[in-house]
Amino acid sequence: MGFWDAYFRSLKPLEVEEPIDVWVHRPPAYVLAKILLPTPVSPNLVTVGSILAAFAAGGCIFANFPWHLPLAGALIFSSAVLDCCDGQLARLRKSSSAFGRMLDGVADWVGSTVVVGGGAWLVLRKFQEPRWAMAVAGVLALTTIITGSFHTTMYDHFKNVFLRLTHPSYREGEELSAALERFEAQRGQMSFVIRVTFAIYFFYLRSQNDYVDKFDPLSRGLAAQSVEFSERNAAVYRKYAGPVMRWWRTLFGFGSLVFGLAVSIGLDIAEYYMLFRLLLLNALFYGYIRPRQREATRRALQEIASPS
Repeated sequence: MGFWDAYFRSLKPLEVEEPIDVWVHRPPAYVLAKILLPTPVSPNLVTVGSILAAFAAGGCIFANFPWHLPLAGALIFSSAVLDCCDGQLARLRKSSSAFGRMLDGVADWVGSTVVVGGGAWLVLRKFQEPRWAMAVAGVLALTTIITGSFHTTMYDHFKNVFLRLTHPSYREGEELSAALERFEAQRGQMSFVIRVTFAIYFFYLRSQNDYVDKFDPLSRGLAAQSVEFSERNAAVYRKYAGPVMRWWRTLFGFGSLVFGLAVSIGLDIAEYYMLFRLLLLNALFYGYIRPRQREATRRALQEIASPS
């Protein structure tokens, strides 16, 4: 099997994979995963490496030495590659686990918080005077951060729904109730670090559920497995949700966010990237994606419930 054939077999279905990951982050991640395959290095250790790279990038952003921002951009890119590598290594070893997926999600949240915060600080540093300009920049940066978290959280939710209904062998998402059961079953054996990981994970799941209820409440039923998998149901959901998923995976995923931050911070133009996300992506997100996704969910549920 050639390199590219083997590489594409290591990916999740391309219907949900972000193009920036497929063509930029995941190829070097796959090479690294192949190197690590015969070693004792675990996917969870790679995930920890991704978190450390993000923190190192944050340190470089706030530091003051020559080329600190290009180095921060390179570290952000490295963090994204490691974040892709952990899942590919787990799939190569056939060792995916609920805890590994949870840790990966926590790494995304922690890493993006550090890096996005650093990008916001770079913007504020450029608009310190007059004070009103700094206040405006701060409000715009905070709005961008909050809405950007909605983008990636909703992509994650609808990706998981799409995989559950069209590719049942993939189990990317987890309901809060299932995570709580897992926590209670393991509570007596947990270290402090695992407890903190669970706490961050629960915060993420609750926040995601709260926003899904506002964005597309009918999709909660799909995520909670109220619809059984069948070839017919998969075809129906793919027909309605597939076109919207192309937008989700192209512009609103974690990989797209991190790549944009790596480039814009490395070049010290974070303010332009934040304006792009604040104005253009939010206009698309709220003006087009939200109504299209709600309509896709409604029509898919309606057709699935109708007689064949």
